[in-house]
Amino acid sequence: MIKMIESKNIYLKDMAWPEIKERLKETDITLLPVGQTEQHGHHLPIDVDNIICTGIAERVAKTTYETAKPVISPTIPFGYSDIPVFRSFPGTFTLEPETLVNVYKDVSKSLIKMGFKKIIFINGHYPNPPFIEEAMRQVTKETGAFFALCNFFVIPESEVQKILNEMDKPPAWGHACLIETSVSEVFGAEVREDKVVGRIPGGFPKELSNFMPAAPAGITFASFEVPEIAEAYWGKEGSPGPLGDPVGHSKEIGERVIAATIEPIVKLINDIKDMKVDTSEYMSKLKK
Repeated sequence: MIKMIESKNIYLKDMAWPEIKERLKETDITLLPVGQTEQHGHHLPIDVDNIICTGIAERVAKTTYETAKPVISPTIPFGYSDIPVFRSFPGTFTLEPETLVNVYKDVSKSLIKMGFKKIIFINGHYPNPPFIEEAMRQVTKETGAFFALCNFFVIPESEVQKILNEMDKPPAWGHACLIETSVSEVFGAEVREDKVVGRIPGGFPKELSNFMPAAPAGITFASFEVPEIAEAYWGKEGSPGPLGDPVGHSKEIGERVIAATIEPIVKLINDIKDMKVDTSEYMSKLKK
């Protein structure tokens, strides 16, 4: 059971600066939601990735309020859109990789200058992690702060596969699919029900599901240009925008995924709350 906590007690955006100063006497942990603003088909708003990462952060902050009192930083609402044709849909924004890394670095250093020593990225957009990881590497080296990346698209994988199997869906995550639709619905996204049924029949088009080889554990691929078959699928006249079948979405499914996502993050927060992190050398440089 999540204890009801007023938003003014967990969101930096709701605090006046003296209140932030007082809160720093109780905690040095901040959750930093990072998402993206881009098309999510006919049935979901373009803010889905931000809704999800912020919602996950809120659940974690409320669950750990009594033990660690973490606060939630303002959400970074822009990321990197790695599928070029997505950029032709109205509503899609994208930052250049160098810009995105610098945004993550600058926001992180702003939080560190306030007094936060432990920054937990809560990622809600699939292509963001390489840029988050580079920013974390650079800022950790410069400041001595503690960083962690919690990726919505990895943490609940086991539970997601159970759900997809139960629903007789393809085993791969999609875009504005059953999982994203269900989770964002829990967090208040408006689902246009009349736009769901029949939009992406059969889930992943076979041609698209085979355009990249499966990566065994421990192997990752560099960024790649989506092949012509994908460009044709998303770029053709009348393309709905998603990849995956949202039919059957529900808040019950969303709650299962959310529970599987927040459990390890809650444990992380409680494990590090008393950990000593030294940023004094960096802070002293700022005063010179």
